[in-house]
This record gives sequence, C-alpha cells and structure tokens, in this order.
Amino acid sequence: MINVLNAHVVFDEFHEYVAMPAFNLLFAELVECKKLQGSIANTLLVSATPHYFFLNTVMEIQSEDIIEMPSFNPSEYRIEFKVFDETQQDEGNPLYQRQSGKTIVISNTAQTAQKSFIRNQNTENAILLHSKFKKSDKQKLFNEVYESFKKNGTPKYNVLRAGPIVQASLNITSDYMVSELTTAENFLQRLGRLDRFGANSTPNIYSVAVPELIHQGKGTGAAARFLNRQYSFAATKAWYSFLQTEEIENQIIELPKLYSLYRKFHETELAKQAMESDLLACFKQGVQLIRNKVVDPITIPPKKTTEKGRSKISKHSLRGENRFVQMAVCEVSQWPKIEFLNEYAYQPPVSDREQFDNLTAPLDEIQGYGDSDRNLLAYMKSKHHNIIGGQKAFKDFILLNEARDPEFPVYLSYTPEGIDRVGGESARHSYAIYYAMCDKQPIGAISIKHLTTNED
Repeated sequence: MINVLNAHVVFDEFHEYVAMPAFNLLFAELVECKKLQGSIANTLLVSATPHYFFLNTVMEIQSEDIIEMPSFNPSEYRIEFKVFDETQQDEGNPLYQRQSGKTIVISNTAQTAQKSFIRNQNTENAILLHSKFKKSDKQKLFNEVYESFKKNGTPKYNVLRAGPIVQASLNITSDYMVSELTTAENFLQRLGRLDRFGANSTPNIYSVAVPELIHQGKGTGAAARFLNRQYSFAATKAWYSFLQTEEIENQIIELPKLYSLYRKFHETELAKQAMESDLLACFKQGVQLIRNKVVDPITIPPKKTTEKGRSKISKHSLRGENRFVQMAVCEVSQWPKIEFLNEYAYQPPVSDREQFDNLTAPLDEIQGYGDSDRNLLAYMKSKHHNIIGGQKAFKDFILLNEARDPEFPVYLSYTPEGIDRVGGESARHSYAIYYAMCDKQPIGAISIKHLTTNED
C-alpha cells in the first residue's frame, strides 16, 4: 500500500474491473486512498468507455476530473440488429453464418466461438481465438491473429471467430463485424475493432446478434442466464432498449455521436436502475469472496519458491476458484463425426523445473455447476484409480487440493484405451470435456455435449 501511495499509478481499461466481484470493491478503495492524497494523488484512469455510473456513484469522481479526448477516427458506421433464435445453430443464427471478407465475429462465450468455427471450418479461411487453450496454443494463435488483423497485416486469415478475449486492448481491425448483444461498454469496445484505423471510405456495418428472448424483454434462455452470471444482464437489456428508443438502427453514425449516446445512456433512469441492480449483485458476491479468501496478515512470511520451481494455485486467490486439469484429445475435422484419440492434451515436462503446458478450469465447471449428472470430479474419484492407476481418493476435496499443483490435475476426460478398462464407450461421461483439434488448428477445451447437441 505504501509503495502504491508513493507511485504514479495508471489503471488502463479500468472499466474491466466494474463487473469483477471483489476486484471492483478493492479497486474503488485503492482509488479512494489515492484521492485522499489530494494534489499529489498522481493517479490516472484510462478507458474509452469509462462507465460514468460507476465513476459517479461508487467512486464519486467529480465531473471536472473526467477529461474526454475526442476520437480521431473519421469512420462511419451503420448498426443493424439481427434477432435470432438462440436454440438454432445454423445459417439463421448470425453468430454461425458463414462469413467472407475481413470479418471479426465476437460471441459472449468461448463455446459459441468454438462451435461456429467447427461448423464453418471447411468453408471459411478463419482462425479461432478464446481463453480455453493450453498455454502454447494460446500464445501461437494470439500471434497469428495479431499478424493477420493488425494494421497492414498479412492476408493469411479472412475471418476471426473469438470470445470476449479480443474486445479490448488488442490493436486489430476488420471491415465487418458480428457481435453478440452485450453491455454498452463491451458494445463500444468491440466496435473499436471495426475499421479501427479509419481506412474505409464507405460506412462499416456493425451487426449485433440479439437473442429473441432478450428482444422480447425476457430473462430466460442461455444468453440471458450467462449475462446474469456475469452481473450484466440488466445493463445489457437497458442498453438495447435505449438504442431502440434512439432509433439508431441503419442510421449512418460517427464515433463522436455514438459516444455522446453512451454518455446520455448513463444519465437515464432506466440505465441507472439496471446498473445499480447488476452492481449490487456483484458487490454481494464480492463481499463473500473477500470474506472467504482474504486473510488479515498477522506475520509476513518470507518469499520462497515452490519445491520444484513450478507455480501452484493459491488457496487465497480472488481470481476465481480454478484447478489444473487434464483431458483427452478428440478430432473434429470431419464433424459431426468425432474421433477420440489415445493421447492427452499435454505431457508432463522432462525436467522438474520446466513449467507444464497446462490447462485450468473453474471449480463450477469441474463439478457440473451443481448438477450431479455433470460432475466430472465425482466421475474421476470413482474411475481414475482403475484407468490411470494409483490409490483411490476417498474424498473430493483431496483431489481438488492436489490439483493446485499441475502435476496432479483433475481429469475431465479419458482416452479410449483408458475407458476400455472401466467398460468402454458406455462408460464415457456424457459431459466429459475434451481438447478438440481439427486439421486447421486446435479448437480447445469443449464438452462432448456441446459437440453433439445444441446445448449451451
């Protein structure tokens, strides 16, 4: 804290903290400490979408301390809304439609990006990027995306299908964009990757995919449930309602006008009520996280490396309850045919001091989001000793505690050779998560249920 108070501090893309449980509270407290320094606060918050409601009501930053820099991008945009049935994953769904030209398709979840890529793998010159890759694949694909979609980039790929990972802080551009409906902040951040460098002389089309149930004002359906888990459903619905009221669809509009609408939105009572509702839910979860994870320091232990020099997952992290995981590989080049391979996503390194090329997954996903039929940890506890060998674990928490170390991951799926030892094909868990591959590139971690059904 003393180091922070003595430093000049820059929070870049600070709006990302707003919907992060615990982090938004700690961020606000940290800025409040800096504010108390008065003229020597030396703190800068940077964002193209500064979430005025959060600034005004939570952080109480005065309007004279908010400095706006006009956009230097002269591009024109035309926003269109495409209402679709989210249960259909075909050409009628904008997120699954085949694309050509320099296009970025951004969905709210990695699964939608994965499934749309798989369905179009033989008809698009596309690349897939999301957060569910092992380290080496993620780094390689990130570099490929940047080289193809940066200013004056290579023409190696025409289409980028991605999750939210590309919506901010990535200096890439496209000539056409499809984006799943999201909050005002994400909406504008994503639009910032469309003709980012003002090179196009004609209006750029920003196609917004709107789930039909949300269009009808309902809170049901997979998209609404996901947004609700992200503490952003009410704000997303309010933003969509506001844009419809402003009748901006199919208008030719420039960035200064869009940003003035963004400011106006944050001043409306509908928006304030919606954002307050989302924030209060997020704060409540944040308080619970801090209570469970933050320990008041009594002594400060000396810094020490782990025994083998490898990083482990802390017991007191606010970043979410993740564990190291392992999974078998499947091949989907001939989808809907799926070929299960006798190999795992990564191999342990030879040297004890080398890092694992690992994967992690949240506890909720590992334990089936409270649904016993989806619980992959329970499956591992009952089968693992017969498939891989070793002693049977008698308690789930033992496996979870061991999985803080990459050497003892939770297995989310097993190879055909492995499940043959416990009954063969019929013994495969119906929600097992595999590391999917195709001829073009890795697909990443995905549930077999997502590969074989329209379930989200």
